[in-house]
Amino acid sequence: MRILYFAPRECQPPNTGAKLRNYHLARELGRKAQVTYLGFRDEGSASVQEMPDCKRVVTVEHKGGYSFAKLVRGLLGRTPLPVLNYTAREMTEELRRLMAENDFDSVQVEGIHLSSYLPIIRAASRRAVVVCDWHNIESELMRRYSEQATLARKFYARATARKLEELERRAMSSFDAHTVVSERDRARLLEIAPQACVFLIENGVDTEHYSDDEIEKAYQAWPERSDAVRRNRLLFVGSMDYHANIDAATSFARSAWPTIHRRNPQLRFTIVGRNPSQEVRSLAEIPNIEVTGTVEDVRPFYREALAAIAPLRVGGGSRLKILESLAAGVPVISTLMGAEGLDVKDGENILLAETAEEFSRAITDLSENDSLPLRLKEAGRSLVREKYDWSAIGAELMNAHLSLVGRR
Repeated sequence: MRILYFAPRECQPPNTGAKLRNYHLARELGRKAQVTYLGFRDEGSASVQEMPDCKRVVTVEHKGGYSFAKLVRGLLGRTPLPVLNYTAREMTEELRRLMAENDFDSVQVEGIHLSSYLPIIRAASRRAVVVCDWHNIESELMRRYSEQATLARKFYARATARKLEELERRAMSSFDAHTVVSERDRARLLEIAPQACVFLIENGVDTEHYSDDEIEKAYQAWPERSDAVRRNRLLFVGSMDYHANIDAATSFARSAWPTIHRRNPQLRFTIVGRNPSQEVRSLAEIPNIEVTGTVEDVRPFYREALAAIAPLRVGGGSRLKILESLAAGVPVISTLMGAEGLDVKDGENILLAETAEEFSRAITDLSENDSLPLRLKEAGRSLVREKYDWSAIGAELMNAHLSLVGRR
């Protein structure tokens, strides 16, 4: 079986939620099929030529970003800005070439951001099944962002959300099938198109990578390791150039952290993630907050963590970093929105909190009750091993492709 895995971004290194999903799903498909990975690479960066388990990797330089011309077209035209941002002549030419040279059985398109390329795929091959993978319901994500944005951005975001919603409705009938990360997202799409073929392919985690043995190996190789045994970090892990994470980190640091620090002066709030914005970097001026920026390996930080937090107020899909923390045996404290889409239960394998006081109380409980962290660790790891390991999720995706091609 030959599969084209078409993504907005190359997935190496897998250092964001989207990249992690693409990296592991493409690899799992590649273990049973011939997979060609196609995606944009950052402007000026070197092309990645190989990827484990994939037959071929092809990347096209992503030139420019949100230019003034694109912003105007995104506001006045029918096509929403996120789609315009990934529509490029160079990618059109590369996609046409790949479709002409390869007789693909199926094409997996990573999100409606690439929907403008669907006519090219259809024109090149009438036999290939085309699947849209929804990391989020993008109109919902944009609408939630508009609720937190400044006045000027609020107007643009709301207009973009409406256009994305129209595009999503068209996409439901344009693609042969769809995959989503949560049962909630599946239900939402079926409300739009009840007859659509929608598979649940959840987000996952490499459980072995976050085993105690692997974490300890990474920790012993870490030059900044401490001889202290006590876990004294409160971790927030995520891409720090993503608006939902910026909002979560800054709002938590300014509203909840002062109380937490006063009650637990030994704790350090560590924000780990690539490309922190200036707003996030400025948080390091607050006592006992550190902002690391990009790190080579996050596992040593988990080794020193009392808990990982996900205080998200906007977002969509499901949170790979929560799964990562659970796999690492670190208790997670999250808002309902942060844990949205995951099969977790408050007090059993996660702690849910909404207000600054609730976060503070949960952290105090973890620091003063030795049995609670142990219970959450065991239950969290049990959950991810049974339901969220990438090998099982990849097998489900492969079965979906096989069934669709078989019907064709």
